[in-house]
Amino acid sequence: MKRVMVVLLGALFVTLLAMPVSAYTQYDTVFFHGTMGESDSASENVYFESDGSEGHTIALFPSSGAVYGIVNCPYFSYDSKQGGIQPRVRYLGLQYRTLQYGQIYAVTVHNGPDWVDNIEFNPPLKSTEGYTLKVIDLGDWYRFNRGLNMRVWTENPSMTDIGSVTIAGYGARYEW
Repeated sequence: MKRVMVVLLGALFVTLLAMPVSAYTQYDTVFFHGTMGESDSASENVYFESDGSEGHTIALFPSSGAVYGIVNCPYFSYDSKQGGIQPRVRYLGLQYRTLQYGQIYAVTVHNGPDWVDNIEFNPPLKSTEGYTLKVIDLGDWYRFNRGLNMRVWTENPSMTDIGSVTIAGYGARYEW
């Protein structure tokens, strides 16, 4: 099991390093294990949530209406670095696995209490085998000086079966 997590986190790290080159010359790439994520109290029809060696899992009941779960994925952030440098973020990484009918339809990004961006996935993200890594381009460079939070919006469109999403890891590249 430890080998699998090392491989998964290694893949996340390599993907974050392979992100497009920017005008910035220095960076810190950070990543967190999925167990750092927490289900939001606004989630509806949650069958169960759990933290395990593979990450944070949220499973949703089947429903004829909107069934969604939100997983908050917090990052540390910089107000400034020595010398007044103010790092900025454009790229986030998300490693996930979906089972049954679970899928990810959006992420919202926040700087402390302030909304920064909303990225919708059309079609929604689903993994076909094992874990999938998605690099999320915010489209611009943002200064996250009050705590970066990526909210992962999951859903279960099935009316008959449970669907789940596991967040195995997530990361960001702070550049200056």
